[in-house]
Amino acid sequence: MRNASGDSRGWVRGWAVYKERGWHPRIIGIYDTREEAEAAAQKAGRGYEVRWGSYEETQQDFISGNNFENI
Repeated sequence: MRNASGDSRGWVRGWAVYKERGWHPRIIGIYDTREEAEAAAQKAGRGYEVRWGSYEETQQDFISGNNFENI
């Protein structure tokens, strides 16, 4: 589920499956491929989205830019 090409200090990059909740989205996973993330979002249910970004697990921080529709 986690991207093996992580950044330093605990950050990993990948496709996040999340649900908006104000400042802190609910992240249910970081996936290596968009296809895996799309399948997990569909399984998670209504309101879950997929977005490319960086995630730091201990603080549960997720950083993303645009939607990255064409990645």
